[in-house]
Amino acid sequence: MSAKLLVVDDTAMNVKMLADILAFKGYEVVTAAGGKEGLAKVESEKPDLVLLDVMMPDKDGFEVCRQIKQDGRTKAIPVIFLTAKGGGEALAEGFESGAVMYINKPFTANKLLTIVNTMLEQAEAGASQ
Repeated sequence: MSAKLLVVDDTAMNVKMLADILAFKGYEVVTAAGGKEGLAKVESEKPDLVLLDVMMPDKDGFEVCRQIKQDGRTKAIPVIFLTAKGGGEALAEGFESGAVMYINKPFTANKLLTIVNTMLEQAEAGASQ
């Protein structure tokens, strides 16, 4: 069974690109166009990993990540930020909100897939202990 990944980004072109890359590698991909929809999809779809943009108009990624991590049913889901928002403060806030990785845009498909695979393996290893 392939892992289910949730892609949350308010830019449709980014969502399509990510979904295409991930689906090509055999992942089941669910998408959301913003933070509020992303939280609803975390609840309804129970993804194995979330790829989350930071800058979104309805609810920013940091807040979405905090809410995922505060819910006992979803706190074990790894969250990876994919964002153009760089800098030390954003990076620190990303990890403080509960993310396992922070990838700056632009990035290569190979880098994305390597990190996704690694985070899924770590989550699986942690769940089996």
